[in-house]
Amino acid sequence: MVQIRQAESADGASIAAIYNVAVTESTATFDEEVKTAENRVAWLEEHRVAGLPVLVAEEQGEVIGWGSLSAYSDRCSYRSTTEISVYIRGDHLHEGLGRTISQALINAAPAHGVHSILARICSENTASIGMVRALGFAEVGTLHDSGRKFGRWLDVAVFELLV
Repeated sequence: MVQIRQAESADGASIAAIYNVAVTESTATFDEEVKTAENRVAWLEEHRVAGLPVLVAEEQGEVIGWGSLSAYSDRCSYRSTTEISVYIRGDHLHEGLGRTISQALINAAPAHGVHSILARICSENTASIGMVRALGFAEVGTLHDSGRKFGRWLDVAVFELLV
């Protein structure tokens, strides 16, 4: 049985391991630098201080996915706008876990002072685009050739959800 809970410092290595697969093997993130467990622990602390949630999905004591709401911008007028990120371990893809974590983050958003959640998704990531649409996000535009990874220019579809 999968449990969704607040991430803890002890989850740093698992969060890094899941994220690093996306960094090195996909366009799910435009990040190109792998993260260490220590880096993710510091990142978790930054979220804690900012009052923004990071959730993990745990099954039989193992983290199999995670998601976060992160500040969209450091400019104070954007303080109630966040960006959602969700990553699932490869052996649990396409089981609905991303949607479960995303919904938990959406449900938690008002208690964290969040009014708007943005999702920026590489346009070739049709599974994630379908997920955010199913969750009620509206597409608000496309950023053309805005990222470059694996030697290719990539478009980014931008979605928003007002909570």
